[in-house]
Amino acid sequence: MNTIIVRALAKINLAIDVLRRKEDGYHEIDMVAIPLELHDSIEITPFPPNSRLDTYLYCDDPTIICDESNLAYKALNLMKNHHRIEGAFQMMIHKRIPVEAGLGGGSADAAAVIRALDNYRKEKEVELEITEEKIALECGADVPFCIKNKPCRVRGIGERLDEIKIKNKYHVLIVKPNIGLSTKDVFEAFDFINQEEIKHPDIDALIHALEIGDEQLMKENMINVLSYPAIKALPQIKELLDEMTAKGLDLNGMSGTGSACYALSKDRHKLEVASRQFEAKGYSCFLTSFHLN
Repeated sequence: MNTIIVRALAKINLAIDVLRRKEDGYHEIDMVAIPLELHDSIEITPFPPNSRLDTYLYCDDPTIICDESNLAYKALNLMKNHHRIEGAFQMMIHKRIPVEAGLGGGSADAAAVIRALDNYRKEKEVELEITEEKIALECGADVPFCIKNKPCRVRGIGERLDEIKIKNKYHVLIVKPNIGLSTKDVFEAFDFINQEEIKHPDIDALIHALEIGDEQLMKENMINVLSYPAIKALPQIKELLDEMTAKGLDLNGMSGTGSACYALSKDRHKLEVASRQFEAKGYSCFLTSFHLN
């Protein structure tokens, strides 16, 4: 078969609540996640049958580690382990989603690999015991959402996905400080936060607000509890969010475990002006929009 190129969509979390830490170390969450038009591109080419070549993963961002610890490589190995594909492949990641930003870039790449490699599966008419979704969860907690690529309420450890309706398609300004944050470190730090300090989102209210387009109700519940440990580790996040609010961008927040922050607006020009101002201060900025198709 010829080369396949597939998009790997970034995501933002409009709200995250952490319900509890499980005995296995995972955290049970309740969150609202939205896919974005911002994306990486994954280019996958099969090597000829009976080739002695091994799978080779590379990326146009030299900071990305391309060994078997990479989620895209892990996704490929899981597809092989579950007998969905055979042979070796050359995989190229054209990176656009910033790393350590809370935008799900690694998970998006893994999901894109799973979707793309299923095109190479033999005997497609045969129903296999394990689905793409199960492979995705085995790969990582955010990967099932990235397989679905629809606005969702996400619960459990990422395996429970319920699609939600959104009235307005917002433009999104992503602003990232120079320093990234480790997902593992932020979750571990959350466990030591005094829970009485934390304001929790009303996820049901946020979903209702998105359905009817009530921006005041959205603003009240666009709360990410992981911002508490993230801001302690990187106070620049709070400064950035405060500056967004001062610019009249009230629908803002920190995505995932940070460090990227976002602002929503139906006025793209307003975000373009803000983007130039943040870039002048040394931030990395990305202008995108909700992916609602």
